[in-house]
Amino acid sequence: MKKYVLLMLLGCASNLFAQKLKMEFKPGIIVEEYTPEKTGIHRELPAGYSERMLDEIQNRNARATQSQQYVKAGTQVIVTYETIPPDDVKIIFERAANLWASTLNSDVPINIYIRWRSLAAGVLGSAGASTNVRNFVGCDRLNTWYPVALAEKMAHKNLNGSNPDILATFNSDFTDWYTGTDGVPKINQIDLYSVVLHEFGHGLGFIGQMGLSSSDNTKAGYGYPGIFDQFMVNADQVALTDTSQIDNPSTALKTQLTSGALFLNSPSITRLNGAKAKLYAPNNYSEGSSTYHVDQATYKVGDPNALMTPQIARGELTRDIGPIVLGAFNDFGWSSSNIIADNYNDTEDVSKDIIFSAKVYSDTLINESSVKLMMAIDKSILSATSVPLVKSGNTYTYTLPKSNATRKINYYWTANDAGGKKFTTPAQAPVISGTNFGSYYDFTIGADTVKPVVLYENPIKYIFTSQTKINLPTLLTSDNIGIASVYMEYSINGAPFERQNFTKVAGETFSYSTAFNFTAGQLKAGDVVRYRVIVADAAKVSNVVYLPSSGYYDFKVLALADPVSAYVQNFDSTPSGDFFLKGFNLIQTTGFSSVALHSAHPYADGNEESYDGAGGSDKFTNNDALLLKPIKISAENPKITFDEIVLVEPGDTGEPFLNSDGSVNRSFYDYVIVQGSKDQGKTWSNFANGWDASLNAAWLSKYNSAGDADGNSTAIATSSLVKSHEIDLLASGDFKVNDEVVIRFRLHADVGAHGWGWAVDNLKIQGPKVDPILAIEPTALTKGLQISPNPSAGTLKVIYEQAADLDGLVLRVIDLQGRPVFNQSYPTQGNRFEQQIDLSYLSSGTYALQLQVQNQLVLRRFVMVK
Repeated sequence: MKKYVLLMLLGCASNLFAQKLKMEFKPGIIVEEYTPEKTGIHRELPAGYSERMLDEIQNRNARATQSQQYVKAGTQVIVTYETIPPDDVKIIFERAANLWASTLNSDVPINIYIRWRSLAAGVLGSAGASTNVRNFVGCDRLNTWYPVALAEKMAHKNLNGSNPDILATFNSDFTDWYTGTDGVPKINQIDLYSVVLHEFGHGLGFIGQMGLSSSDNTKAGYGYPGIFDQFMVNADQVALTDTSQIDNPSTALKTQLTSGALFLNSPSITRLNGAKAKLYAPNNYSEGSSTYHVDQATYKVGDPNALMTPQIARGELTRDIGPIVLGAFNDFGWSSSNIIADNYNDTEDVSKDIIFSAKVYSDTLINESSVKLMMAIDKSILSATSVPLVKSGNTYTYTLPKSNATRKINYYWTANDAGGKKFTTPAQAPVISGTNFGSYYDFTIGADTVKPVVLYENPIKYIFTSQTKINLPTLLTSDNIGIASVYMEYSINGAPFERQNFTKVAGETFSYSTAFNFTAGQLKAGDVVRYRVIVADAAKVSNVVYLPSSGYYDFKVLALADPVSAYVQNFDSTPSGDFFLKGFNLIQTTGFSSVALHSAHPYADGNEESYDGAGGSDKFTNNDALLLKPIKISAENPKITFDEIVLVEPGDTGEPFLNSDGSVNRSFYDYVIVQGSKDQGKTWSNFANGWDASLNAAWLSKYNSAGDADGNSTAIATSSLVKSHEIDLLASGDFKVNDEVVIRFRLHADVGAHGWGWAVDNLKIQGPKVDPILAIEPTALTKGLQISPNPSAGTLKVIYEQAADLDGLVLRVIDLQGRPVFNQSYPTQGNRFEQQIDLSYLSSGTYALQLQVQNQLVLRRFVMVK
């Protein structure tokens, strides 16, 4: 029998419904795909199953005519359609929504957005929570993700505006749907009601955050756990989120997720189900099926817990939510008690009383005498004592009398339900071992001396004279009493400073932006622009933050030369004015016989810009060598060739340079790359993917040959590691013939390990396909020329012999640019010439040895390796 697999894919969806969220959230849609049969446990219908189910449905209908179905008051599920589906389909969506509404209890409407549309063959649909929320007022667990519908129930407020809580999409082209509600699907049909009920279950909370590591599938891990994850245990009752027992991430965690002995355990599950719930944890981890379904073999077709198994059989009818899900949801928070109270901001106003207020909600009974506001004034939160409260309905208040003294107030709320279960706001107050985050509220009354928190990075290192508008990075700032002003002061070449304000980004809480707006021709080559950013808070005596903390940011104005058709450079004579260098130098370093373009050896870890753009500690540095002569791309030979050594940190084995969305894969770590700009430096594109030490086995071996305690490579390169590299300027598709392109060489370093770096020599951009001096057709005499050793480290032995006597000859050595680097005439006797020449002064690379014999040339290539 063919079965369908319910696959959950945790991914970054388009977020069309999550863009306006102000709460901290993890974007993503929990997706279920039903695909044709594949290996695994088969979902078979037991004998007589259809007949028994039909009898059960008829009995239910008979009972329904005798008594009204109970629906919990106050729970409203709103279903919105992209386009209205057929009536029989619409009835199924709304009945599934109604069943969940009668099961759950929330005073905030649950919004479901449904799309009934064409999908790919073999895909029946997808559904899930539109977003997850953590650390909201009313939650039970710190740093734990909750599906937004559950979070809203516990917060007793709408957390995502007009956005839906669950997004569902189902395949309108699938021909084998069973869309009845009073019968049983045929043996070849998939019951739409069962599928929709299952999908809504994931969106409401039957999902978590654990999975295989994206960079190492031998490990499993998670960022912050989901509420589901907090109740997962192994066979020994060890919680999977107990990092004192199971590291995160780790191979040990993967072992648990693939153990076949993974369980969901909570008091309500045990009470309603009689035992903890066994989860689906096959030995071969199945993305989207493992972990967040109940075990297929334990809860077979017809079992009351079969709804949330990872597979559904054709003909299967699973329309009961089941005791496992009901028990789990009860303890996840769908049956909970919550204290909803304000977290006050600092204030300088000492002339007013402060009124503390909290509303207490419960799905059970509250022990009213247990409701307390615990407060400590100018003391540790561990010294907090209760204060007298005034009760009015479910609202409790306390008035703190005004005082002229500056006071630090620490506080939290706590209560017990009638069964003795404690709940607090903020969650798990007053303290959690190892962290203070969210474990109590605090604010100060009195003169403010706290400076704003400001996150800002300056990535601007150079611009071009042709640029007039230069957008600065977004600045993020917050303050305990508010921000009064954000502006910058800037100067060109030491002129008087000018002020320019930042503007708050519309719809954002912490973001500010601005831009330099220069007039055409205002900037000249060599100009230096200095600036600093000033952020002042709203205190009576402003607290000010300067960025940088001392001095100024600066960037240089560069001019581009006229475009050229080719550029050839061996760096032996300094190419004055051809390059702008940041993190590079033109030097002759140890182990090399000539000048080349070198990064710092070793190069530094990333320390300038943050990947998240918000000033975090995950930083990077770009080291650039920028050619100021634009190249007009030719159809004849659109190639860059150069000799190089690349000893930069390799990425994880097998990781591609780019992600599927075109962004650089963070698991690639450090890399070197050649990029081009066809709009005079405003935007840049890659000619080819970046690379690292793993591009060449000799480089990788050298990089790994020596290291320090911090994991950095201490290996030092020599010219024997030189390899040639060729890049096609047209291969990426971002450039075309006749484009005038600025070219830069970039070494990108993250905060992790570093190595010796990058060296580039013998650069040729659109040079002749074959140098004219090397293009001479070799004659039959060439076979009489012998050179050894080849490759050579410095000394070359030349032997030439021909039938006739020699009458003198000229020996030349020519580099790939066609320039002679050795030229010597020799007298001869007889028909044989033998000479040893010293070429130790040459750098590594490819050369040609040329013998001129009478009016003929004899040619042979050789390689110098130092």
